[in-house]
Amino acid sequence: MNDISIADITLREAEQVNAAKLSFKEKLEAAKLLEKLQLDIIETGFVSDSPADSVFIRTLATTLEHSVLSVPVSVDKAGIDAAWASLSKAKKPRLNLILPTSTIGMEYQHQLKASKMLPLVRELVSYCTEICPDVEFTADDAVRSEPEFLAQVLKTAIDSGAKTITLCDSVGELLPEELSDFISTTCDMAPELSDITLALQLKDSIGLASATALQGINNNVKLIKVSSGNGAGTLSLERFINVLKVRGETLGIRHNLSTTALQRTCAQLAVLIGTAVTGRRASSPDAMKSKTESAEISQDADINQLRSHIESIGYDVSQDDLERIFVQFKDIARSKKVVNSDIEALIAETAGQAPPTYQLQNYLINSGSTITATAYIEFIKDGTVSVSLSTGDGPIDAAFKAAEQIFGTHYELEEFQIRAVTGGREATGDALVKLRHEGKLFSGRGVSTDIVGASIRAYLSAVNKILHEGEGRG
Repeated sequence: MNDISIADITLREAEQVNAAKLSFKEKLEAAKLLEKLQLDIIETGFVSDSPADSVFIRTLATTLEHSVLSVPVSVDKAGIDAAWASLSKAKKPRLNLILPTSTIGMEYQHQLKASKMLPLVRELVSYCTEICPDVEFTADDAVRSEPEFLAQVLKTAIDSGAKTITLCDSVGELLPEELSDFISTTCDMAPELSDITLALQLKDSIGLASATALQGINNNVKLIKVSSGNGAGTLSLERFINVLKVRGETLGIRHNLSTTALQRTCAQLAVLIGTAVTGRRASSPDAMKSKTESAEISQDADINQLRSHIESIGYDVSQDDLERIFVQFKDIARSKKVVNSDIEALIAETAGQAPPTYQLQNYLINSGSTITATAYIEFIKDGTVSVSLSTGDGPIDAAFKAAEQIFGTHYELEEFQIRAVTGGREATGDALVKLRHEGKLFSGRGVSTDIVGASIRAYLSAVNKILHEGEGRG
């Protein structure tokens, strides 16, 4: 018997092809439906700078019991770090490095020549394997690559620690016998493929992807990637499983998928994701998003009411995180009405963060066009209050310098961003700070109705991560 695994890339494709991005709640509902099918692997979208992405991955990491949770990574170490920070608590984590191997793909997508690709693959796959026990390399547009070069790339990925190699037919026009020849040639040129899990990801442009996948299984392919939404034309999960129902036993192909509720689940996913044949979701995504973001929570809510509200918008947080969120919720509620987007920003800042070595107790900023900016800060560590006063080139610079005086260490500021989470004069600010320390990048987020307060919280969050990993001085 040929035992195969099945990976679903619906969530990854939904982020790429759906103009109306799925909400957190919709993505979580989709993931839970996929888990019920007992899929071997569930792939998500990339972890972007949006706080909701990392919170979603962290939530899935603690939710999935059966399926491997696979997260694609950006083509840089900072992107890999961001993905792993969200994924690390999963029972079965996997990092998936996706790179084009065709000439047109390399030059168009990443402006890279073939000579630069091999060192990049070696560096990034090696870095992934240092932090994650299960690493996949996906050769995008593999079937249109130069055979010798593709073999070199695959050998490099395997030598660097990749345990799964995925070959993609990104056009979807290969006939089954053509794919068989392609796999045979590739395996002959890269015999190392016999030592890892070989996977296929096929588009279904001419309706032969199921037959082509079966041919791949006859050529030692052990993993087939499918999509339940089918928005990008990838081999349909429902269609492929129905083919296996008819021919799987006679061909000696066996899988672990639960097919009892397959049709109903795929229909639910199609409607949820917006790719059903009958049309898009009934409600306008923009209207739904606006309604969700503007929903208020009572400013007098107690901690249990806050938990209920958080669960109603699709999040699950620990008791420790809830208590920290409640403190910040009350702080914001004193000055403005608190809506769902405020709560989501607080969750993104708080949930799953490193235990705080330092906590912000108070701060005071003096700034103006005719005076030098001055920052007064109070931090608490182990019940002891530390106080610092510093000037700087603007209020945020002064605040960061005051914080450094307390830490006794200078951290290189790699990146600083701030944006409004909500609209209007009472907008909540969401700050992102990235600090570089001893060659590693640490990011922190902070939320406050005051942009300086948000910036201090973000800076403190990043420093606490450094101290938690034993990289800095406390």
